[in-house]
Amino acid sequence: MNGIHGKLLWAVFVVIVLAGCGTVSNERIRKAVKQPAPTVEEPAFIFHRVMAGETMGSIARHYSGKESMWREIAEANPELSPFKLKKDDIVRVPAAIATVNKEQPSTSTAARKPRKPDRKDAATSAPDDEPDDTLETDFEPVFGPK
Repeated sequence: MNGIHGKLLWAVFVVIVLAGCGTVSNERIRKAVKQPAPTVEEPAFIFHRVMAGETMGSIARHYSGKESMWREIAEANPELSPFKLKKDDIVRVPAAIATVNKEQPSTSTAARKPRKPDRKDAATSAPDDEPDDTLETDFEPVFGPK
């Protein structure tokens, strides 16, 4: 009996092993497992190199449209003094507040001062849209007999 039970036990063992070795095709595995789409993480900060005359307020206005967002920028840059920015300082702007622009401008964000015309130039120059119809003979002499 030992021989028959041993052979039967051996046959059952072989059947179980062979049944477990069945392979599933790669196509079936791909269909069964849903892969999530790859996620691209947005950078947490935009790095802005300070240009002459810029303040955290002007930088905030460029990126968020609101000058009042300078506090968020200041919180992201504890090593910088918000009122003493120097040219070529690197300011980290949180990407979350950058709703208007996401890249540094090519020119400074500093406010432009309106240029005042020179008084001397304004008084002596005649407007360009007025025609000059006067001839030299139309002038009265300033000095001499009348």
